[in-house]
Amino acid sequence: MSIVSREAEIAVRINEPTEISAVALLGWHPDVQVLAMRSYCDRDGVVLLVVTTNATKAAHILESAGFRCKANPVLLIGPLGRSGLAAPIGLELARAGIEVLYSYSSRKDREAYFLVFKTTEDVRAMRALAVSPTIRQASNGDALSARDGNRLGLTQQAA
Repeated sequence: MSIVSREAEIAVRINEPTEISAVALLGWHPDVQVLAMRSYCDRDGVVLLVVTTNATKAAHILESAGFRCKANPVLLIGPLGRSGLAAPIGLELARAGIEVLYSYSSRKDREAYFLVFKTTEDVRAMRALAVSPTIRQASNGDALSARDGNRLGLTQQAA
């Protein structure tokens, strides 16, 4: 079972106060689960980065509520049973000559951690991660089993 997949990350531009937050809005839709998220501020305002189980529907929901969204490909690693793997995985990608533009970790609940990597070469990064010692170790013992993932409401997606 692969714990690395290429997914769509939705960048949600939040410029004006809204009646409901983007995350709360997605929470009303049980078929769209947030797996990872992070926010940052730039000169144009706040940006929420979110990776969900259904990016197309999530973007539609958010845009219908007036949010501006843009989808970008990222690599999603997880669910993992522990934190602390972003640095060694980033180092492995750097040693393979793959530039990481940014990365972040997110926790779905107490037992499910996800890592997101935005790289300049996703296809090469996927190949590198397929033979990654860190990923292999996580897959053998630290990653959640499929049964645990189902219990947490996560669905495995093909890479």
